[in-house]
Formats: sequence, structure tokens, C-alpha cells
Amino acid sequence: MSPRIDLEVSALILNEARLIDLKRWDAWLSLYSEDAVFWMPTWRDEASTNEDPEFELNLMYLKGRAGLEDRIYRLDSGDSFASVPLDRTTHVVGGVLVTGGDTERIDVQASWIVHTYGYHGTTTRSGSYEYQLRRSVEGLRIARKKIIMIDDRLEGPVDVYHV
Repeated sequence: MSPRIDLEVSALILNEARLIDLKRWDAWLSLYSEDAVFWMPTWRDEASTNEDPEFELNLMYLKGRAGLEDRIYRLDSGDSFASVPLDRTTHVVGGVLVTGGDTERIDVQASWIVHTYGYHGTTTRSGSYEYQLRRSVEGLRIARKKIIMIDDRLEGPVDVYHV
């Protein structure tokens, strides 16, 4: 990949984290393709996570941007009682690396740490992201985001903005 592609990819990934922290939901949702998958698998054993979100247990699995829009609607409207009031977050994303792809699709990995403060106290979680980005008329869009959390024991709520 070219340095220009690397910069474009990094800008998208870092902007996504910024938009979550700012709770600019419409702008955040616009980064996703209509058929996007937002997936956080569970750990199968000490070395591997589940591989099939359709048939195995997940911590989170939202299929299609409509699933993300529904989740954001619940957060924004206060219908998600576990998220009232919404926690404040700081996402730190690094190690953004283009790992493959072609002219239509770009595979990306990154590391993340999210610090959360809210009603349930403070929490710091971390892990890695695996993205599949796709070119569209509007530019790069997130077609798939797999969130691997290194913790296998969760305390407190975990929602789309916590990871």
C-alpha cells in the first residue's frame, strides 16, 4: 500500500475513536457501510476467540448499519437504562497497520485502550481491532470491525462506545 493509503486509513480509524468520545453519533455512523458488521467475540480458550459470529457466543454482534443505528438510538434516547447517564470515554488507538487488501478492500489492525468514567466508576480496557475497510463513492467506509478485548472477565456495562 502507498503512504497516502496508510494516512487515509489512519485518519479514518483515529477519527472513529474521536467521534465516539465526542458522542457525535451521526458522524460516527456515517463511517460504516450499510452492510457493516460490528463484532466482539468471546474467548474460546486462552489463545483464541470464537470465529463465527452467527453460530457462536459473542460479547457483542451487530449486523448491518441498521443494528448500529438502533443501538445508538437507544443510547441517545435514554432507553438503555444501563447507559444513563452515558459514561465519558477516552479512546487511545495506536499501531494502525494496513495488513492487506486490494483496490476495493483494505485490511487493518490496530491496538486500543479505552478509559471510561461514569456512574459505575472507572474502568480501563484494552485489546485490538481488526477492520475491513471498503471504498465507496463517499470514501473509505468500515465494512467490518472485530473488537478483541484482552479481558475475559467483564465488570460493569460494555457497549459500542466502551470499546
